[in-house]
Amino acid sequence: MKTAELLSGIDGTMMFQYNSKDTFQALYVYLSEYHPGKRVSHKRVLELSYEDVKSAKNGLIVITPDFDNFTAKLIAADEYSKYMTETPILEGVANREYYGRSATSIENKSTIEYGTEQGLATLIYGEQGESSLPIQDIAGEHINTDNEYMYYYSVEFIK
Repeated sequence: MKTAELLSGIDGTMMFQYNSKDTFQALYVYLSEYHPGKRVSHKRVLELSYEDVKSAKNGLIVITPDFDNFTAKLIAADEYSKYMTETPILEGVANREYYGRSATSIENKSTIEYGTEQGLATLIYGEQGESSLPIQDIAGEHINTDNEYMYYYSVEFIK
C-alpha cells in the first residue's frame, strides 16, 4: 500500500479495500459531478458483474487524481479481475491550471450496506479556494457548499 501511495505522485491515491462475508451479484462505482453544490451528472463508471460466477470476497478500489493531465483514474481489482477507467477533470474549464484542489474520503472501516450507494471519495476544485466536506454530507441533488467543482465517487454492492 505504501509503495502505491509513493508512486501515485503529488495528487496522491485513495485506496479502499473491501471484505465481504457474503457473495454478491455486482459491484458498481458511480461518479457524480457537482457545479457549485448542484449535481449536474450521476453515472455508473465501473461495473463488476458476478451473475454466473461466485464473487470475490476481497477486493480493492483505487482512485488516483492526476491534476497535471486533468484526469482521475479509477481501478477496481479482486482475485479474478482488474478494471481501469479514466475520467476527464475540469474539462473545458478556463484557467483550470490555476485551480486549487482538495479531497475528502471515508476514514476507517465501513460496513458494506448492500443495495445502497456509499461514498468513497470526493475530488474538490476551486479557482478561489475550496473547502473540504465530510464524505457523509455529500450525496443527492444539492449540497450546501461554495466549491466550484466536485467529483463524488460512490460504490454499491448488489446481492
